[in-house]
Amino acid sequence: SLGIAHRCRGVQVRGAEALYFNEVAGILYMAVRVLNYRVMPQDDRKPVRELLQVQLKLSRREISHAKMYEDGIMVDGVRVTVRKEVVPGEMLQVTLHENIEQASEIIPQEGPLEILYEDEDLICLNKPAGMVVHPSHGHFTDSLCNRLAWHYQQSGEAHVMRAVGRLDRETSGIILFGKNRRATAVLSMQGQKGQRLKEYLALCAGTMEQQDGTIDLPISDTPGVRMIRRVSPDGDRAVTHFHVEQQMEGYALVRLQLETGRTHQIRVHMAHIRHAVVNDPLYGWKKDHFPIKGQALHSHTLELCHPITGEVMHFEAPVPEDMINCLNLARKESML
Repeated sequence: SLGIAHRCRGVQVRGAEALYFNEVAGILYMAVRVLNYRVMPQDDRKPVRELLQVQLKLSRREISHAKMYEDGIMVDGVRVTVRKEVVPGEMLQVTLHENIEQASEIIPQEGPLEILYEDEDLICLNKPAGMVVHPSHGHFTDSLCNRLAWHYQQSGEAHVMRAVGRLDRETSGIILFGKNRRATAVLSMQGQKGQRLKEYLALCAGTMEQQDGTIDLPISDTPGVRMIRRVSPDGDRAVTHFHVEQQMEGYALVRLQLETGRTHQIRVHMAHIRHAVVNDPLYGWKKDHFPIKGQALHSHTLELCHPITGEVMHFEAPVPEDMINCLNLARKESML
């Protein structure tokens, strides 16, 4: 365990539920998220606004948006203002509306999609190496989002595509998507506060000098070179924690945890300390002979607090077969 449970206190929501509805002929135009809170004895005579902010953790913007709708803010089924004072036993209900028509259009594309977990607020996927997350030049229909859009379409749902965090094209493993604005905002804030913890596994070159350590070196763009990052004093702070799981002859299996989320952070940091990720096409220091698609870097585990219920959740993406083959080959070579 990464010891996240104690960090989730104060985000519990009682009786949360979700609802999606069809407008015409099964087409989804508006998604809604319904949050319920049963007023407790200690809440007696408190204004609705305070419960929305303290108990449901809604921002001023979210509260203002909810106030625009007939069913936006209700107590015991009756629309109320945020100035209303509540009494114990009443049910405060907030409906958060989201206009799906305003989302950028992504073409649904049928294809394999490994779902590790899904509910009405988030979906956790296991991305294969070699696949981009978002549609881009040359990848308008074969991205992970295209397949996710197909999944939503087949499920009768529609959502704005909101990835929480990033994952490079050649990196496999866990990636998280928020299904609504509220869930995505909370998950993103957890990342900034260190309450969403992700661990990676990497096969790295060389013999590590320490079994445990921290790389705290700033990362910046490389002038004139698109998409290449470097360690530079004028860069943004980047912190990577590592633990050597197994040291082999010439290679090490390393578990890494990011404190910050800079582009290519693990790859840049490991290359900088002369232990580049095996088969890294951008930062590797030699041509590796391992049979793997993409670099030997896998987003392995993720722990977070559910954005609505506050429940501590743990996800794990199985290590892909080609990376296991690399590890077995490295172990075999170390025995020669």
